[in-house]
Amino acid sequence: MALLSLVRDPVPARTKIALHLHEPYRTWLGFGRLRCTWCGERWGTHGCTARESAVRLFLYTATKAQRAAALESGDISPADLRLRRSTPTRHRRRTRPSPSPTAPNPLAALVLELQGAAR
Repeated sequence: MALLSLVRDPVPARTKIALHLHEPYRTWLGFGRLRCTWCGERWGTHGCTARESAVRLFLYTATKAQRAAALESGDISPADLRLRRSTPTRHRRRTRPSPSPTAPNPLAALVLELQGAAR
């Protein structure tokens, strides 16, 4: 009965943890480029790749009140709200290295005709 009265949070805990762990810092005594404190990757528009996927999952599972609270606390930025679901890129097959269908060599055809005429 107690399990029915508990509030269930739709956002996974690993997502919230990843948002707190992956934060930017500047290299070279505060003058260099931004890096992630947890994984050390280069910091892009939406952070490192782990933070970007955590923000994406947070936005898909969080309620409006949770999103507003995360914006106020600074866990996510307004640029993160514009993240879209990533579309998988399709792998294109390479063409096989087969000879292309071209016209036969005219000199080879002439040689065959000469050989046939010489017999």
